[in-house]
Amino acid sequence: MKPSAPFHLCATLCLSILTGLAASRPLLAQPPAAAPPATALRDLPKTRSYELRMLYLEDPRLPSLTSDQRTALYAKIEHLLATWYGYKVRVRETGQHPLAAYYAAQDTIFIQQRFRLKTIDLDLAAATTPARLRAVIAADFAPRPLPQIERYLNAGPLSSQPQAVKIAEQQFWKKLVELRQAPLADGMPFFDPASARLNSYAHAAVLIEHLTEADFMLTNSMLLGADAEMPIYVIARGGLSTAITTNNPRSPYQAAVLAGLFPFLSDAPVFVRERGVIPKDELLDVIATLCLHELGHFFLRYAEHYDHPHCVHVAPPGLNYYTWHQAIRAGGPCTLPHQKVTRY
Repeated sequence: MKPSAPFHLCATLCLSILTGLAASRPLLAQPPAAAPPATALRDLPKTRSYELRMLYLEDPRLPSLTSDQRTALYAKIEHLLATWYGYKVRVRETGQHPLAAYYAAQDTIFIQQRFRLKTIDLDLAAATTPARLRAVIAADFAPRPLPQIERYLNAGPLSSQPQAVKIAEQQFWKKLVELRQAPLADGMPFFDPASARLNSYAHAAVLIEHLTEADFMLTNSMLLGADAEMPIYVIARGGLSTAITTNNPRSPYQAAVLAGLFPFLSDAPVFVRERGVIPKDELLDVIATLCLHELGHFFLRYAEHYDHPHCVHVAPPGLNYYTWHQAIRAGGPCTLPHQKVTRY
């Protein structure tokens, strides 16, 4: 991912509390505060303690985490940050809201950023989108060696960049359709065209850039679609971004994170086939490993990496989050040098 664009993860991961659930804090209803000028990311010293404010958004149609499960997850994240990165962090949930209601309360931001949203989002119904998608794939693939592209596409040996782009484009549309149609408990498909922005990468990225009441937004949904900032691992998944870390000039950390848990919580056929079944007693640990990846961007300012074996800073190819997690935990913290960024 280009340093100036938000980090997709396993990519986004990709998203609401039951409608009657009371929110811990009021939803943002006032115009967003003006952002300070963009500056380079400052290092976050390990000699001090930090608080990571977590906001939970739930779609009532989807499987979710209970309050007790989230509390246990936060403890696991705290432990990993201490033992893997050397940071003393307290994770505190600051609120929980229905996903749709929370997004509705941010309309001022979305209206203000409407031209940027249009630039990032690829409208799947537009006649120009196939050509735009092809250009996005070609631009991302251009600097990559073919063996790296082969690993993410999992399509056998590739002879040229044009062949790689063509195969990636074909895979993208096929996987996107299957993910959108992933069946829910009531038999309805995951994707609801009437609520498309709830699964839009562009809307999520803009939203967390303006986030003030939390540092990390967690949801039981997922980001799914086509956008102009997709890196190879999102392209290869059919437009599924599991998580985003991006700049937030309003934050004391200069950053914010969003992670979508539907690819971990769902046992729809596409996930079982591509990911396998995650044992219930390991589910929170797998999610914590995903969060650790994002918090490597957030706390350590690390770039996305592609060439380190079994490294938490390398996004998983495909949807195989479980085997990715197992290999990372078995290998322990990566000892290879890691590149830092000055902007996400």
